[in-house]
Amino acid sequence: MKTDFEREKRWWDAKAPKEEQDLADEAINRALRWREIERHLEGVETILDVGAGTGAFSIPLAQRGFSVTHLDFSPAMLEIAYRKARHLRNIRFVEANSVALPFLDGSFDLVLNMDGAISFCGSEAEQAILESCRVTKKRLIITVSHRAWMVAVMVSSSLGVAGRLLPAVYSMLDRGEWHQEQFPENRMLAKGMTQDYFGAFKAFLPGELVEILEQAGMRVLRIGGLGSLANLCGKETAECTLREGALFQEFLALCERFDREILPDGPGTRQRAGLIAVAEPVR
Repeated sequence: MKTDFEREKRWWDAKAPKEEQDLADEAINRALRWREIERHLEGVETILDVGAGTGAFSIPLAQRGFSVTHLDFSPAMLEIAYRKARHLRNIRFVEANSVALPFLDGSFDLVLNMDGAISFCGSEAEQAILESCRVTKKRLIITVSHRAWMVAVMVSSSLGVAGRLLPAVYSMLDRGEWHQEQFPENRMLAKGMTQDYFGAFKAFLPGELVEILEQAGMRVLRIGGLGSLANLCGKETAECTLREGALFQEFLALCERFDREILPDGPGTRQRAGLIAVAEPVR
């Protein structure tokens, strides 16, 4: 089903004030993404952050001296980010959609496209990935929602709301797809969310993501779950690790080992996108 991007924009505008409030294992997910970004900054001058929100990654990178382009299609997100970064001269703000990036091929050394700027494009999610590949010169880091985890979310939500498995469960299982208007029962599942809305959504399996990236002329350097250990340990464990800096860093290192050695295709964290891919253009 076609994605209503104007409706999506209003939804993201409403979410903007709470964009950087971490719930459950969100802080762990964000920290794991930072650890991956740090591995790919050598030789980088220009960075594009697609779906940059309120600047959780773009602004710290600009503060470190990189030339950063912060792109989002939510005016409210952009306004918050602009206020936070108004003293910086090496960051520019662009309002645009991730499915049609207004840049030439290979414009940026490093491209980040993490969370909603892919998954919440729904039926156009693959196009958002292809656009990020197109403008990448050296390295691309993307995170998307993992279909394995989203199936579990749909099952839990269906049983909690209706006491039965609703059609949305099988749509997510078979195709990784959700659309608010796809089934009448979907409105029940979205009740209580921001504006009682969950829009258009696409979740991926690791193999699907690899295929898209390779067809776009990319070499995949990393693919798999991001923070699955935190998910399996549960909310109380995640919160416990956040109370002390050294413990938190030790737990992050353990999460990375778990993702590499124990459950490489795991579902990732409960909150934020749990599937990460790192790729570079094949020249």
